[in-house]
Amino acid sequence: MFIVSGATGHTGSVVAKTLLEKDLPVRVVVRNQEKGAAFATLGAEVAVADLQDAAALTEALKGGKVLYLMNPPAYGSEDQFAELAKVIAAFLAAIEKSALEKIVVLSSIGSHLSGGTGNILTTHKLEQAFGELEIPVTFIRAGSFMENWDAVFEAAKTQGVLPSFFQPLDRKIPQVAAADIGRVAAEAMQEKTAGKEIIELAGFWTSPEETAEAVGKVLGREVKAVPVPEDQWLDILQNHNSPENAASLAEMFAGFNSGHIKFETDDQLAGKITLEDWARKALK
Repeated sequence: MFIVSGATGHTGSVVAKTLLEKDLPVRVVVRNQEKGAAFATLGAEVAVADLQDAAALTEALKGGKVLYLMNPPAYGSEDQFAELAKVIAAFLAAIEKSALEKIVVLSSIGSHLSGGTGNILTTHKLEQAFGELEIPVTFIRAGSFMENWDAVFEAAKTQGVLPSFFQPLDRKIPQVAAADIGRVAAEAMQEKTAGKEIIELAGFWTSPEETAEAVGKVLGREVKAVPVPEDQWLDILQNHNSPENAASLAEMFAGFNSGHIKFETDDQLAGKITLEDWARKALK
């Protein structure tokens, strides 16, 4: 049995559907039965559990052999690291009582770093917590999600501008589609490995200027990347995040822009889904 947490999210949904398409037994872990209904129609078992509830997770993992584990974003909380600690504690307790033979964990570029990475520190802590388990663990360190541009896609469509926190605008950054992350994770779940494995998934190395060009091609209009002034970052980020988490996101962007946040090795996987593919989907 393949267990998929975060099945209603960008990557987890792809993991679950990819495994189901191969007629593999899948159980999705969701917060309520309603959220799992679509997966049930595809043939998945549905387990209802809060990821901070050790007892519920213990039930959800029963009979499972491989787990896809991710930390749900908690940007609206006052302390995302406190929320993470609860998730880690619950999963460790449940895993200890399980018969799991492997875990695949969603991580991030820069997760080998212990500071100066903002909210990427959450995945650093995930790697620390699960990297010492006796069963095999694969960490997928993904580049920046292409879907992060969704928030400014409307500005590109209506105003012809693509606001960017990533600067300078001609600096290439690794950008990967959530569907590529889910695909790689599903493949990793089916592979037999030993010990700790790290997969660095870059996707495509493209700059904000190149991103704007790809979006423009899909929209059929000129789109120009424009820098978001750093002195405006916190005010903008606090629109959808707590002040603490907004500051953490600002630190992350600063870490990318300075070159501090990077992959640990020079050996990264490329993606299959391009920025134009993502833009076509966003347009729909």
